[in-house]
Order: sequence, then C-alpha cells, then structure tokens
Amino acid sequence: MRLVSFNILEGLRPLSSVGSERRFIDRDRSQAAQEVVAELEPDILVLNEALFCRQFADTATDYASLFGFPFQAAALYDGAWGNAILSRHPIEKSQEMRIYNRGGLIATIAAPAGRLNIASYHPHPGRYPENKALDFTSLVDGLTGPMIICGDMNCINPEDHTDRKGLIEAFRSFSANAEAAVDQFINSGRIVFTSLGELGLTDAIPPAGRRYTIPTDLINLDKKSAIRIDHILANNAIEVITGEVIHSTASNRASDHHPVMVEFRIRSS
Repeated sequence: MRLVSFNILEGLRPLSSVGSERRFIDRDRSQAAQEVVAELEPDILVLNEALFCRQFADTATDYASLFGFPFQAAALYDGAWGNAILSRHPIEKSQEMRIYNRGGLIATIAAPAGRLNIASYHPHPGRYPENKALDFTSLVDGLTGPMIICGDMNCINPEDHTDRKGLIEAFRSFSANAEAAVDQFINSGRIVFTSLGELGLTDAIPPAGRRYTIPTDLINLDKKSAIRIDHILANNAIEVITGEVIHSTASNRASDHHPVMVEFRIRSS
C-alpha cells in the first residue's frame, strides 16, 4: 500500500484574496495538488489544513471528490480548519482528539491485509514542546495493531542533521524571534519523537528520502531555511518498503509544504 501525507496550505485557497473570496479554491494550486496525487497514486491520502472539509459558514469542500477517493473521514477544529483522511479502502470508523484550538483525527481502515489505524495531528508551531508530545501520545492512546501517525507535526526529527546557527540566520528574514522559532522546532522534535518512540512508533522515511518539506517555491525560493517538519511514523506491525519526501514541479506550485510518501505492507500476525 501507499500513503501520502500532505499539508495543502489553507485548503488550496487563493493566498492573495481577502474576505469571502478566500472560500474559493485556487484553480492553479488545486490542479497542481491533483497532479501530485495522480502521479503518486496513493491508497491513503492524509490532508492537513483541509479547510471546510465539513460544512462551516455555509461552505464545504468535498476533498474525496476533488482527489478521486471513494472513502473519507474528516473533522473540523477552530472554525473552518480541519483534517481529512481519504482512502481507497473502506473506513470502518473515525474518532477525534481535541484540545482547545486544534484537533487530531484517527481513521480505522479495512485494508486488504487487515485493519489499519491512521492518525494525523497538526499542532500549532508555537505550542510548547511538552504539550505537543502529550497531544500526540493522547492521539494514539489505546490504539492497537498496525498504526501510522503522520502529518505536519511542526517538529524536526533529532536524527536530521540540523544547522541551528544557519537556520536562525535564515529565519531572521521572516521571524521576529528567529532563535526561539528554530529552537521550538528542534526541542519539539526531540520530545515528540522520544514520546512516540516509547510507544513503538519510529520514522518510516528511510534516511535517503529525508529531504526538506518546507518551504516550496510557492512561498520562498531561498532554501536556507529548509527543514523537514512533515513526518510519517509507523509501529512494528508495519513493514516499510520505501519512502521519501516528494519534490516536483507540481508540489512546488500546490502548497508551501512538499508531500511525504511511504510504501508499506501490513505484517502478518
């Protein structure tokens, strides 16, 4: 099976419009995102920043139809913001994890080789690292069997080689407190990956595929601030075949994040 995790930046809406016009999907970005998904042909597509994935303010976006999937689990948080999990196999059930301004989503998928739990959570980048870790562990608490957790996790895997000084200098061009912002990503990764590791979840992307996920050319041509903050982790009931961060012409047009892809199989019990 193949899973793709993709932050689609404000639900593929126009970045330059204001007011009610922001409800409409940007044609170029939408087409580019569809090209990304069509080329990768995932069995499961996990979307962060899936705005209006459920009805809100008389507006809704059918992401399952947009990307051509028969099954969808979706949930809103903080108004129109939301997460969506799309699947080519039936979704038996879904559930949410909520905090005061964010939410996580879990879908149990009836895959050909057996049930599979897919979880996603997109924490605010400024949330304290310890609280991010608590959120992620709460999200998967009580889940058993084959499990994948993924999404824009707003943290850097401590295994990634991070040039802290270089990142701080690069962040100064867009961050009022570059040092704090960089340390937030680094410290969040250390604590989140440790906490999830204690639950048997490890980075599913092989080292050779660990490219940066942000920024794309859509928002910044200067890659000195490039970091990998979108991740896919899996437990030992999942056998990873291959995986990588996908960089393409289409992904550079679709969002500020590049998607992450993993091919896997469910281990026989």
